[in-house]
Amino acid sequence: MNRQDTPSGVIVGGCDKGHMFVYNPARILDGSGKDAALLFYKDKHTGPISALGFNVFQENLLASGASESEILIWDLNDPSNPMTPGSKAQPFDDVTCIAWNCQVQHILASTFATKCVVWDLRKTEPIIKVSGSTTRMRCKVVAWHPNVATQMCLASEDDHTPFIQLWDLRFATSPLKTLENHQSGVLSLAWCPQDPDLLFSCGKDCRIICWNPNSNTAGGEVVCEIPTSNQWSFEVAWCPRNPTLISSSSFDGYVSVYSLMSGVQQVQPSAKITEAFMDDNYKWQQAPEFTQTTSTCYLAKPPKWFRKPVGASFAFGGKLVTFNNIRKQQQQSAQVNQINVEVVLPLVYVSQVVTEPDLVQKAELLENVLANGQFGEFCQSKIDCTPFLQQQQIWRFLQAHFDISPKVKFLSLLGHDSSDTEFSEIGRAHV
Repeated sequence: MNRQDTPSGVIVGGCDKGHMFVYNPARILDGSGKDAALLFYKDKHTGPISALGFNVFQENLLASGASESEILIWDLNDPSNPMTPGSKAQPFDDVTCIAWNCQVQHILASTFATKCVVWDLRKTEPIIKVSGSTTRMRCKVVAWHPNVATQMCLASEDDHTPFIQLWDLRFATSPLKTLENHQSGVLSLAWCPQDPDLLFSCGKDCRIICWNPNSNTAGGEVVCEIPTSNQWSFEVAWCPRNPTLISSSSFDGYVSVYSLMSGVQQVQPSAKITEAFMDDNYKWQQAPEFTQTTSTCYLAKPPKWFRKPVGASFAFGGKLVTFNNIRKQQQQSAQVNQINVEVVLPLVYVSQVVTEPDLVQKAELLENVLANGQFGEFCQSKIDCTPFLQQQQIWRFLQAHFDISPKVKFLSLLGHDSSDTEFSEIGRAHV
């Protein structure tokens, strides 16, 4: 899809009858109308569409999930012939969530009520099926680890098992850990792309909880909890441009924007919206009043996006210490398959910086003179290379300090004849 034609991206909507609509938001914003904004419409699905997901590496790839285990992969540049990742998962069930891997572009995860199926699009077949066989878990949503390609979180919407499980596909016999703090089913997950230690979840208990999924605390470490209204939040998401902001959608019809740094802000209709809908033939109805609890959300430690990605500091002796994060491809194993993932290697360098080579050479020469005690020879070299008489005289007086008879040398430099008996005796008397 031409990026110039869609500078604001695209909006994709899945409907109950299996219809999928793709809109150009730029046309909506400039007032061109709904028909002009519609890019295309497809009805390949046989049942209601319940999950959509864009590939993070190729923006033209879109995955959609519907009823009866139906999953389609669309190329928005040519949406006429969507492909399937493989045979439908048995038994047939509704697809509740679809998520592309954050590190490997051909890995796709899909959740059903009783399991999560991970697909390898190169082989058009599932590579693993994850299910909580020992618990009555009803999978609602899956979220991939931002940095570790083989790890993902599964959330249960069952009110009797309202937990989140962290799985590693390399050891898929049981979850690595279980996060338990919700009182009712979990409806949405959002893993921070900039900080893997921050995972948000929302559920039927009207709570939005921030976890540290990498903590070893039993039952999961709750970093903070955001105060919400008395309605369920069914979706939570991180702002892609500002990681300090998250948004949630609730069943009371509000989209709320929360800040991890400065409390809570509730989105209210602006004056432009009110003015646009004012018309003689339409009676404007004021939005219902919303009582907001203004509480600040405090994180236990600074998030990783506050850390410096690179840095430098000078030390004594012309030393320069620098650090940066090198991204490198590394192989990881998932069951029998080897996959390349991108890992971050923090490196520290200590180097010698020479900005004035002449000054360094002179400093090294002076260090050798001090070490060997060749003070007179050093002063003589300064006298020989100095074109100014005043500076030559200064170095001669300094050289006189290291002479065998410094007093006599000083008297000679002052213009007195060293052969004079009176001054010679004075010189010898002071030696």
